[in-house]
Amino acid sequence: MAGRRVTAGGSATADRISAVALRLLAVHGYAGVSMEDIRRDAEVSNGSLYHHFRTRADLVARLLVEAMTEVQDRALQHVDAPDDAEAVVRGVVRAQLEWVEHHPDRARLVYGELPDEVLLAAEPHFSSRNRAYVTAMRGWLEQQMARETLIRRPFGVAHALWAGPTQEFCRHWLHGRSRLSPSDVTDDLAAGAWAALVLR
Repeated sequence: MAGRRVTAGGSATADRISAVALRLLAVHGYAGVSMEDIRRDAEVSNGSLYHHFRTRADLVARLLVEAMTEVQDRALQHVDAPDDAEAVVRGVVRAQLEWVEHHPDRARLVYGELPDEVLLAAEPHFSSRNRAYVTAMRGWLEQQMARETLIRRPFGVAHALWAGPTQEFCRHWLHGRSRLSPSDVTDDLAAGAWAALVLR
């Protein structure tokens, strides 16, 4: 069951608790952080902690929804802009990489693996946000395909070619498996996404 504070925003105390939890998660991972760890570092009472977040899953669910909303909104800002198709495709890749590089702790929630209890606690916000994102991205892609700007493909294939390589690089970088930073590879990944989608 979802907790009381899954969506973005909230009181100053809830925000402080969330900030402490995010920092601890970055160091210890989900399994290595307890509600008592969070309470102690946030310097709040048990009553205050459990007033805002009934369980650890509820707390991490809020962080997940907030992070996912941030990165998806950055992509959608480009899709909603009146730019040409190439600028949109490249802009979405650039926005994703910039966000990951500047917010690695939040990005680990989005691109990492979390237990089912967190995903369940994030509902229905998690699914509704994803549906809105998919609807907007599919609509833009289909519009460009109809204009014969982009190669006509099923949405899942087109989106994977657009975002997949970037997401894969981000996962490697977030796990310390790349000496190159997101800013180092932005131009190459943006160019690759455009080359994969454009109708020649």
